[in-house]
Amino acid sequence: MDLFLIRHGQSQNNALPESQRVEDPGLTEIGHEQAKRLGEWISVLGLTKLVTSPFRRALQTTEPIRRATGLVPEVRTELHEQGGCYRGHTVENTVGRPGLTRAEIEQEFEGFGVADDIDGWWKSKPYEDFATARRRALELLQWTHKQFAETDERVAFVSHGDLMLLFLKHFHAETLDCPCNTSVTTVQIASGGGTQLTDFDRTEHLSPDLVTR
Repeated sequence: MDLFLIRHGQSQNNALPESQRVEDPGLTEIGHEQAKRLGEWISVLGLTKLVTSPFRRALQTTEPIRRATGLVPEVRTELHEQGGCYRGHTVENTVGRPGLTRAEIEQEFEGFGVADDIDGWWKSKPYEDFATARRRALELLQWTHKQFAETDERVAFVSHGDLMLLFLKHFHAETLDCPCNTSVTTVQIASGGGTQLTDFDRTEHLSPDLVTR
């Protein structure tokens, strides 16, 4: 199967100093344009399944893909960014926040499929540390193998830069930079269990002035 890792568009937090960032930002004007361009281009991937993080910036990035492909996006908590949903700009002063509820997602993003465990999905838990996020990335990789390795599916995960790097690190030793907003990274998963990074950080759907990190 082919797996496409898509980073969300530029969020309001990406454009702000850390001290001014909020718990669940949406996209900036640039981010919305990046997502629009991605939606216009996405047909070249021939997607058969679409899965997204429950953060608003990922959901907003997924919407143009949903419209372009006709796929029903599956919202899964496993794709959230490292750290979880929290308020505060240093690990020491973070406070866990609930995250979007099922009703809020269904109201704002019509046509999305919301997993059963999403109802204030982060549930105000403490900040997720690096080791926990790394284990979650491994569990996500194992789940992906179990669900899709023996299929011909072409699956897109709309997720976040730090989580994508943790996911890739479990089978790709080379150090990678954080991918650009709405970039596409391709992973091939063979039926025998082999996993290979075949393309990283594609941004040909963006004009140079729209390439951001």
